[in-house]
Amino acid sequence: MRIMTYNIRAGRGMDGRLNLDRIAQVIQAELPDVVALQEVDSKRRRTTYQDQAHMLAEQLGYHCAFVHARRWTQGEYGNAILSRYPMVDFRRLALPKPARLPVEARCVLQCRLAHPEGEVLVWNTHLGLLAAERRAQVALMVQEFLKHQEVPLVLCGDFNCRPRSKEITGLGLHLQRVISQRTFPGFLPVVHLDHVFHTRQLRVDRTFVPKTLLARRASDHLPLVVDLEWARKPAPSAIPQGCRETGTVSTA
Repeated sequence: MRIMTYNIRAGRGMDGRLNLDRIAQVIQAELPDVVALQEVDSKRRRTTYQDQAHMLAEQLGYHCAFVHARRWTQGEYGNAILSRYPMVDFRRLALPKPARLPVEARCVLQCRLAHPEGEVLVWNTHLGLLAAERRAQVALMVQEFLKHQEVPLVLCGDFNCRPRSKEITGLGLHLQRVISQRTFPGFLPVVHLDHVFHTRQLRVDRTFVPKTLLARRASDHLPLVVDLEWARKPAPSAIPQGCRETGTVSTA
């Protein structure tokens, strides 16, 4: 199972141009099974009212789920997951933010996928800019994770912190951390901001960062790609014929 986590900056590249086709090309070149996208716009004026998650899903042939981190009278901004595997269900988990501070709202998109080997949970997040904010957000995610230990889980996204931070170390007490790589800024990456974690039911086969000229231009982050395999044969999981929805799943 190939996972890609990618902050797409709403399709605005390092040259300042809005071009979602470049994002699609970067994704398509690596053939991921699951793509976790951050900074995705939905019907906002600044991105010409594009429904970006569903546009990418339709263009590339994926199932799609989107949840908002922020919402306005017209338009939303948040996280999306594209998947080649059917989506059983998904939901939005709001993350805490400091009171009285004008910081951006954050969330986790929690998606259950019907992988041929069994159900797998993929969580996609984009954490805050303040250390105290991120620590509170990580604490809530750990609390939520402890409710779902029976199912293999992958947590990925833009964590806005480096590998030795308390936030990453804290998550590493509960989940296996994939060795991170430099993904920011896109044209000359020097910082590790994008990370992937997984449960012990899974193991890492390979991880890499695409550094093509197109990838360096398409966003201010490079994508991080991780190939995962089941560490042991999971128990059979009955996948229902229908989709248990707590949100809208798009099938391209």
